[in-house]
Amino acid sequence: MKNFVIIMFICVGIVCGTLSAYAAGESDKKPLNEVFDHMVIVPYDYQGKAFINGQKTDVFEDYQMVQRNGRVLVPIRLMGYLADQSNPHNNSMWATIWQPQKPDEVLLTNSKLNKTIKFTVNSKTMMVNNKPQTLDIAPQRINGRIVLPLRSASEALDKKIEWLDGLILISDEYVDLQHPQTLAIKDQIKAELSDTRKRVDYQKTAFPITKYGNIMYYFKRDYNHNGTIDKMYKKADGQKEVQVQLPGTLDLENRRFINDELYYVSMVNNKWELDVFNFANNKSRKMVELDQWVPRDGWLEDIKYIDNELYIILHYGDGTMGGETLYKVVNGTLKNVVYAKNFINYIKAGEYIYHTDIHHMSVGDDNLNRVDMKTGEVTSIGQPGYAYGIYRTIEDQGGIRFSGNGALYIKDDYLYTLGYKDSDPKDEGSVYKINLADQTQVKLTSAAKQFWIEDNKIYYIDSKTGYLGRVDLDGNNNQILVERKAGHVQFFNGSIYYNDNLSGGFFDPGELYRYDIEDEKEVKLSDKPVSSFFVGKAGVYYVSNGYDLGLYKIDAGGHNVRFVKDSIDRGILTDAGMVYTMTYKEGIYSVK
Repeated sequence: MKNFVIIMFICVGIVCGTLSAYAAGESDKKPLNEVFDHMVIVPYDYQGKAFINGQKTDVFEDYQMVQRNGRVLVPIRLMGYLADQSNPHNNSMWATIWQPQKPDEVLLTNSKLNKTIKFTVNSKTMMVNNKPQTLDIAPQRINGRIVLPLRSASEALDKKIEWLDGLILISDEYVDLQHPQTLAIKDQIKAELSDTRKRVDYQKTAFPITKYGNIMYYFKRDYNHNGTIDKMYKKADGQKEVQVQLPGTLDLENRRFINDELYYVSMVNNKWELDVFNFANNKSRKMVELDQWVPRDGWLEDIKYIDNELYIILHYGDGTMGGETLYKVVNGTLKNVVYAKNFINYIKAGEYIYHTDIHHMSVGDDNLNRVDMKTGEVTSIGQPGYAYGIYRTIEDQGGIRFSGNGALYIKDDYLYTLGYKDSDPKDEGSVYKINLADQTQVKLTSAAKQFWIEDNKIYYIDSKTGYLGRVDLDGNNNQILVERKAGHVQFFNGSIYYNDNLSGGFFDPGELYRYDIEDEKEVKLSDKPVSSFFVGKAGVYYVSNGYDLGLYKIDAGGHNVRFVKDSIDRGILTDAGMVYTMTYKEGIYSVK
């Protein structure tokens, strides 16, 4: 019989130093509300829910914690998951190894720390780098699963663990368990984690599309052995839902909302086509047949109008081996413009299309091109050795990550994009200004990972600090506007909205701020971390998934008004207000 080895990689945040580094005094302890966003909290009476880095989260596996003689034991995979989530931005990595030929042993290894930990079922001896340490309770096999003593396993992974009135706190920092602010939020946390409700079944999930007047539009998905079929519905306030009858078999995953109309794909007479639904008259019309493209073998990447002409990008194949074609819709047919592996963005100026693209298997230069719309000729306009429209992250351990950046602008015969010199291993990327006449280029900023052009000014996020900066189009008057890490930046009506992205993760929550460009003032909008926010004509809304979770609106006086006291699953902002669904309650809702 072959020997099988099961390896599960666990990314665990590790505080530098040894366990003795935790010998901190009372002054190093912080109230729970200050460290809530950087820890994992689970209850003794585990119901499949945890607060992970400030977010109420469902842990979908059927894990169970066990108590024996006043000790808490945790399944291997749950222990790994919780440790993984308590500071996921640290790049230290553990591997958990279980071998069928040694069914009572669990091995944890970390190559960066040069550390190995071995647990053995029914043994109170834990081997740390082959040196024995005594456990207060032995790992056990319960209901066919190996469970580890929570405190010993956490401390072996260099994590702090504390107990607070039925709550288990796993973190890298000390918590002042008696602080008034800790006690003030304890019961709220316990109440949320005692929630036994299950998420709305995926077959009953509603996906918001928009709200037009007082009518919400959304779709649901039927699942069968042949795949999925989408159906669109509408529902007026206080009324029952009604199915919107549209021709063909719908795929509303590939949809766009443009100028109060819904662009979507549908199979009619065994051929896929792009159709348009008008919300004003509730009628649908065919825009263009999509030739050989089918949703199951690709996706609709982009739709937009440029100079009142419709352009679409269709992706064929998967994300690695597939590719994309940019088309222009002419007289109801697709006209091929240019092919790329994966488009980052494209823009039109005069008779030319300019585009950036990325090939995930071989990121490099020659990815900024110009297409002559009359002749179809494609010309590389970037400097040799440079890559454009890509942000390159240099890891501390020497690794490199790439991500596409869609910022692409043309002003006064100059093109603005992010770029880096491929041969310089320290160059992550900066904003460049490229002369379209002779392709000469000028670097305008220091290292930047995002940028925008508003009112003839360049706004950017500095790579090293995460701060929001501004510079003129010629590179002069460079200044930092806000000395805090800004995430999820959005411009609206002369202001910049962003959250305080303390840890630098893309999906991390943070308190919401607004920077008023004319007054050069920063205003704090939220009194709690926000998971997502929405800004538009109907106002400023945000979703919080912390212990004060729900859907909030910032009113005219700057107050945070909670409309919904429950977990929000999905939401979109329309001119008629927010349309949203809830995580544990079926249906679709709206507020204004």
